[in-house]
Amino acid sequence: MYASFAPIALWWCAPIALALLIHLLHQPILSRRLIIVLVFATAFFAPLLSWTNTYVGNVPWIILTLLQIVLMTPLALLHLQKSKPWLLLLFPSFWILIELVRTRFPFGGFGWGRAAFSQPDAPYALIAQLGGVPLLSFVVALIGVALYLLVAHHNKKTQLFALGVVILITFPTFFFTSTNTSGKKDFSFVAVQGGVPELGLEFNARATAVFENHLRATRAYLAQRNGTPDVILWPENSVDVDPMQTPFIKERIQSLVDEYSTPLILGAVLEDGEKFRNASILWMPKTGPGSMYIKQHLTPFGEYIPLRTIAEFISPYAKNVAGFLPGNRIVLHQVGKAVFAPIICFELLDDQVGREMGKRSNVLVIQTNSATFGKSPESEQQLQISRIRSIEHQRYAVSISTSGVSALIDPRGKVSHHRGIDQSAVIDSSIALINSVTPSDKYGQQVELALIFLPGVFVFAFSRRRVK
Repeated sequence: MYASFAPIALWWCAPIALALLIHLLHQPILSRRLIIVLVFATAFFAPLLSWTNTYVGNVPWIILTLLQIVLMTPLALLHLQKSKPWLLLLFPSFWILIELVRTRFPFGGFGWGRAAFSQPDAPYALIAQLGGVPLLSFVVALIGVALYLLVAHHNKKTQLFALGVVILITFPTFFFTSTNTSGKKDFSFVAVQGGVPELGLEFNARATAVFENHLRATRAYLAQRNGTPDVILWPENSVDVDPMQTPFIKERIQSLVDEYSTPLILGAVLEDGEKFRNASILWMPKTGPGSMYIKQHLTPFGEYIPLRTIAEFISPYAKNVAGFLPGNRIVLHQVGKAVFAPIICFELLDDQVGREMGKRSNVLVIQTNSATFGKSPESEQQLQISRIRSIEHQRYAVSISTSGVSALIDPRGKVSHHRGIDQSAVIDSSIALINSVTPSDKYGQQVELALIFLPGVFVFAFSRRRVK
């Protein structure tokens, strides 16, 4: 299962892994099924989340891994039986129910490692536009069921049924079209990955260091560019000193946008007493700061500390987290006909924030900062998630980071202008603005609930009928 995620990123490993897990869950004894699930979850989450120990030691990584393992244990309650193959329909529902719990519990959830996020290169990935991440995860699990039936069952009807399931899922997706991907790409942007002085927890320890990098890189590029773009994009934390309370920072940003008559969308850390706010700000020529979005879904133990006394006892690094305050509403940035949805880093994991932003915008800007995870696979795994979100919302997405990975993603999840870790780089391109709303953005939550409950209703009705 781990091999389906970056850095290995072989999408087909996920359904194969689930097929093998299904085979093992035919064990009749609950305690043995529990051991199987624990081994599976450990082998999956331990390497997947190993980037969390990059600069803070192994304790946080071990605790997070153990928590994800515990949340997987209800899967052991699913007793699959070869004599009752219809019970296999419950497996995909169990799987996405567990993913649903992981995305919401505890402390707002941590949905890293959902099956769908490993699938941007799968031939059926475009199905995400119909029901989002829950539907795509369900499909991965359902293909796992079908693969199991093809190999483990010798009944020809069952094998034909399984083969039909695979064909039914994958074949129509070859005819899926991404909305307006061939449309006129007439909105231009320059996205700047300015780099940080040094990777690590102290990436912005020297006041204005990250800001200076981004300002310098932007000026150097625009000075030799033929014409100006419609907008300039900077990543999360690119302005590492509050521009609202620091006059010379404010003046230099204003000078940049005035000189090139180009709006700038930047990520800034704002001071609020002894707390902070993680903001995305649209900065306009002449008029200055405009729309401002405050990150709503904060990163637990990164931007705020739940159970602080316990956390500080476990890890000394917890004392260094001053704490951020969350926003309470969606704010979009409008530049001409472009309506930008500013998704800030960890919010990529939040389906609801994505749906609200996706249906009200026509382009995504994913502002992120990966400096605190060094050169680990975290950035590439996050790019996989960003690609699925582009498919789900059928939007072009510009994923821009302080230190990498940055990229342009089209509505089919295809990546261009990939920029690597720990370098100063620029993405200069044009995109089409897509205003249509996907079924996932309209009905994604209802689809998720239906996928969880309807297979159970079907299995119950079928088993009752056989009893009679």
